[in-house]
Amino acid sequence: MHKNKHSSLLKSKLFLPLFITQFFSALNDNVYKQSILLLLIFQAANVADGALYSNLAAGLFILPFFLFSGLAGQLAEKNEKSHLIRKVKLAEIPIMLLGAISILTQMVPLMLLTVFIMGLQSTFFGPLKYAILPQHVCAKKLTKANGLVESGTFVAILLGTIFGTYFITQHSGELYISIAIICLAILGYFSSRFIPIAQANNTHISVSYNIVSSTKDVFKALNQQTESVKKSVLGISWFWLIGAVILTSLPNYVKHIMGGDELVVTAALVVFSLSIAIGSIACEKLSRSRIELGIVPFGALLISLFLYLLSQSAPISSYNLVQDTALTLNQILNTGDMLWHFVWMSGVGIAAGFYTVPLYALIQQRTNEDSRSRVIAANNVVNALFMVASAILSIVTLSVLQWSISQLVLLLAGLNLVISIYIYTKVPEFFLRFIIYILAICMYRVRTDGAHHIPNEGAAVVVANHVSFVDWMFILAASSRPIRFVVFAPIYYSPALHWLFKAAKAIPIDSEKANPKAFNKAFDNIAQALDDGELVGIFPEGKLTSNGQIDVFKRGIEKIIVRTPVPVIPMHLEGLWGSMFSRQKKLRLPRLKLSLVRVNIGTPVKPEQVEANDLKQRVMALNPSSNKE
Repeated sequence: MHKNKHSSLLKSKLFLPLFITQFFSALNDNVYKQSILLLLIFQAANVADGALYSNLAAGLFILPFFLFSGLAGQLAEKNEKSHLIRKVKLAEIPIMLLGAISILTQMVPLMLLTVFIMGLQSTFFGPLKYAILPQHVCAKKLTKANGLVESGTFVAILLGTIFGTYFITQHSGELYISIAIICLAILGYFSSRFIPIAQANNTHISVSYNIVSSTKDVFKALNQQTESVKKSVLGISWFWLIGAVILTSLPNYVKHIMGGDELVVTAALVVFSLSIAIGSIACEKLSRSRIELGIVPFGALLISLFLYLLSQSAPISSYNLVQDTALTLNQILNTGDMLWHFVWMSGVGIAAGFYTVPLYALIQQRTNEDSRSRVIAANNVVNALFMVASAILSIVTLSVLQWSISQLVLLLAGLNLVISIYIYTKVPEFFLRFIIYILAICMYRVRTDGAHHIPNEGAAVVVANHVSFVDWMFILAASSRPIRFVVFAPIYYSPALHWLFKAAKAIPIDSEKANPKAFNKAFDNIAQALDDGELVGIFPEGKLTSNGQIDVFKRGIEKIIVRTPVPVIPMHLEGLWGSMFSRQKKLRLPRLKLSLVRVNIGTPVKPEQVEANDLKQRVMALNPSSNKE
């Protein structure tokens, strides 16, 4: 069941046709764009005209995302998606026929018109391909599916760029490219016919063909989402800004910093694109086949680290080589530590895969079904804005301020840290999951059994035995959803831990005798959280175990369920007794081998069956070692 995970998804009739369709779309876009980019530069009378043409083509491709993403999101929301995808892919065939004519005749206005129409087609395809994934792929495979789509996209971009560059410069290259783009359009349409039906999410939505009102509508839908979804959109858009700056600066970086020729530029593009694909696929493995937000800050830190290292890499001038001509790829690889340039590039790409895949999956999972397509459309608009900002940033730093490429890369490393800190300050869940990920994944070996018992949505109460001060972190590590834990008030308000519990949205509770007002307020907060469809975590013993055994379960859990009848999910923690976080007095020396912690999750208990002592028995029954820690 667990072997060949990627191949099993790629063999799925629910996923494979969409994956192939998306691959052909990205491949075709880049074959055509790269081909006409070179043709436009070759046709230009001077360098200035070449730069104008290339920037104009890039702008015309992005323009439809600003103008028509709102309409695209509304149409994707209101209609059955597979049918719309087939229409969009069918339209690609005449578009590529027009593109073939533009290449064969080398008519510049026709090339630019085709680029604009291609951007228009991509605008309508974007919300469909991402909104359909949660309908065809279960929540546990959503990270894997996004990783495959992301990796497939960048491999297609790479192949399209190389294919277009090579063949357009060959004898009869225009003919080869024309045949290729038409064939790819036909193949894309053919694969789209196998995409299964995905019902409309919101048939009651009114579609507005007014550009302004439809755009306002998709941003209204975005503003109604949780802060984590809104900041995920910002995070994804920031990634596209970094990616756009790097890709556009890559030729100049290779020429002026590495001293390489055109083949070295291609090699750098291969390294960067394939590393993003590798990072996207590896993200699923590191996420343990679920949406793991703790990897996002990890990826962001690595991006800044590798960008910094890239900016500090020694330029070719420091080697004092007596050579006026550009270096070949073989010479670059054999020149001092020049290989490190490629290592740092691959580090940025792999980290980018860690960074983006969970964000896409989070948007898909946490966005309401009736607004998912519009939220993705709003994301496309913001992405386009950031890509325009990337061009402005490059022009200002490189042309106006006369900075070097290395200085621009260093600026990106710093800005990435600033943006990351802003996002994680606004959405502490990202940072909290990062801490949990480091503790529960990197410092311990965590085994979770029965994770499928945690519902993907809806309210429930989680109850577990209380072994250590970090039990709540391991329970959170076992859940892909946030859990709001009930914490003893003196611990919640302690100076060292208050910020952490506040970030986790924990609910403070005090003794009924000592502080009846705080006690009652805690139960009000618990009821509100459950009414909002959240998960609430409770340790019914009310205190840490002093001997490793499970103590009496207090009846507060019964009071909670009587007030708000929701399922109760029993859990048992094993392997933390005797750790530095428990109350065992025995001093243990640090072990080189990672400690094994087991989180065993039982079948949810119906509200009418909840009784404190029965819950204790259920938790004890989940202990495979007969209640002995």
